[in-house]
Amino acid sequence: MAGGQDLMEALRPKSVQELHASVAAGSRTQKSLPPIVAQLQQFVEQRAACEERCVARLRGRAVTEAGLLPCATVAADNPAVTREAAEQQMAKASITGAVNRRFGALESRCAVLCGSRLSHLIGGS
Repeated sequence: MAGGQDLMEALRPKSVQELHASVAAGSRTQKSLPPIVAQLQQFVEQRAACEERCVARLRGRAVTEAGLLPCATVAADNPAVTREAAEQQMAKASITGAVNRRFGALESRCAVLCGSRLSHLIGGS
């Protein structure tokens, strides 16, 4: 056991400069990457962009649907109207929360949807 630890300690870089030098030497000797790597990189980039667009569309739709409620009119001189307006604001906040939760649950499906839409980029078929 001690011999294995001594070997590992001997292979470990002694300084940050030695670490950077060994990483640079390793990257110079590395062969070119297989074509699948470029395909995977393209897939990941396009999927991330697709997910961003999907989430942005869902959030925009949530704002639109939450905004379909009529706005309360507030009259400062009439206490009955202000109480009614406060109740309407509470109802609107409740409905807005429900709409945001519903669309928030749909955001997790964007990854699956975008992955299936872009699956043709991987596998050559």
